[in-house]
Amino acid sequence: MKLAERKKIAHLMFLSLFDLIDEEKRSELNKWLKKRKENQTLFQHLEDPAYQSQHFSRYTQFNAIEGWEKVEPRLKSKSNNRFYRLLPYAAILILCIGIITFLRTNSPQTNIPVSLHKNISNPTVRLVMEDGNTLELNTTDSSQRLEHEDFKSDGKQLVYKHTESSGSPRFHLLQVPRGGEYALVLADGTRVWLNAETELSYPSYFSGKDRRVKLKGEAYFEVTADTSMPFIVETKHLQINVLGTSFNISAYPDESHHATLAKGKIKAIYEEKQVILSPGEQALLTDSGMIVHAVDIATYTSWKERRFVFKNKPLQEVARDLERWYNVRLTIRQDAQPIRLTANLPKYENIEKILHIIENIARVKCETNDQEIIIKPE
Repeated sequence: MKLAERKKIAHLMFLSLFDLIDEEKRSELNKWLKKRKENQTLFQHLEDPAYQSQHFSRYTQFNAIEGWEKVEPRLKSKSNNRFYRLLPYAAILILCIGIITFLRTNSPQTNIPVSLHKNISNPTVRLVMEDGNTLELNTTDSSQRLEHEDFKSDGKQLVYKHTESSGSPRFHLLQVPRGGEYALVLADGTRVWLNAETELSYPSYFSGKDRRVKLKGEAYFEVTADTSMPFIVETKHLQINVLGTSFNISAYPDESHHATLAKGKIKAIYEEKQVILSPGEQALLTDSGMIVHAVDIATYTSWKERRFVFKNKPLQEVARDLERWYNVRLTIRQDAQPIRLTANLPKYENIEKILHIIENIARVKCETNDQEIIIKPE
């Protein structure tokens, strides 16, 4: 089996183990399983909680990056033992994206009251018009109410279209609450993904010398190139100038503001300082000013793909991300605050599964007190 095919099969197994597989991919995986008994044995190992528990301590001590560098040459060898050639890659891949979730099937249940089992439904995303009228975009009747506007919404994405009859541009405010996410296509074709607890102010279409929007919260931008009209994102403390590129900005109140570049180039402006970022770099505002450093892009953009990626992240910062998505209150006890977490996990429907994973990876205990979840050392 070629490396590309092994990667594909490992990915299908991951999707199946985490209940993310669709019917077409399930059929593809089943065909592979039926080819050889060794394939079925491999998958049964990965599904078996007893097998996983047996190797759990080794998984938690495993450095995925170093491990991959060691295993990759073996995967390229010409060994005829297909079972053992695929097993290391599958185990490493699943580890990298959260194999620890197997504990949900055999771990003691975290003591979370029913009132905190916050299933992610459809928190109301609002569009505030220039005249003060407000539209609820993800309600069943929103599409009918938008018939005569120069934009449309399908409940998950708001799309603008600049036509000759659009008239003067009007300023709109898109509000995404806790527990929500929403996508936006501006009149120039620029795509924007808004994270939970985020507001974006923008015109119904762009005119004048630049394309300017204002952000409070977090958003990922894929900007349509237009050298005659630069795209500008303003936050409370930071300004980003761009011609055409992909980048993430986090500008939540009372948190560090930063801009992370995925593609192209951007100029970050803070007070009198200006810096040009290259892909993989981040402009971060600190108490001493703006600094530029290299980062793992996925750590700052994975939320767009409905994933949590934590790389050596303090539990206090992990808690903020979870509070924002699940709309709950988390308190990190002082003796647990030095603990850091590394994990790559799907955004589950409720917080219970995530807390099970954190308990086992970080060796902590989650308890509840009224409407508050308290995290303390194990």
